[in-house]
Amino acid sequence: MNKPLYVVCMLASLCVSPVGAQDPAYPVWRCGHEFTNQPRPGQNCQVVELPSEIIMTAPRKRPNLEKPDQTPPVLVMPRVDLGDQRQRQSVAKSVLNDELMKTQTRCQQLPANSTELVRCRADEAALRRELARAP
Repeated sequence: MNKPLYVVCMLASLCVSPVGAQDPAYPVWRCGHEFTNQPRPGQNCQVVELPSEIIMTAPRKRPNLEKPDQTPPVLVMPRVDLGDQRQRQSVAKSVLNDELMKTQTRCQQLPANSTELVRCRADEAALRRELARAP
């Protein structure tokens, strides 16, 4: 028989032969409902047989979040004029007052002992808390 053909046939037969998965390099253990690669001593664990189609990948490296040479960016907020701020606060307060009056009117129209009335009263209380916090 031709020697190069013999070598090619031998290599082909080695590639085609099934690869045994009885002794995996990284065994997987089942400890109750938990699967792990490193069981703790004293646990009742069993080796799990994995199919040969599973491909194990290297663990992902976590990015280094602590970089001492970089300082976080400083957020620069523009200054707001005191008059403009007071105007915004008064507008916000008037909107809350309008919402409170609408909610009170709606609560008065709802039947007593209904779940809608309970929700309406909770909304009313929330609006009162917001008004109390407003400057």
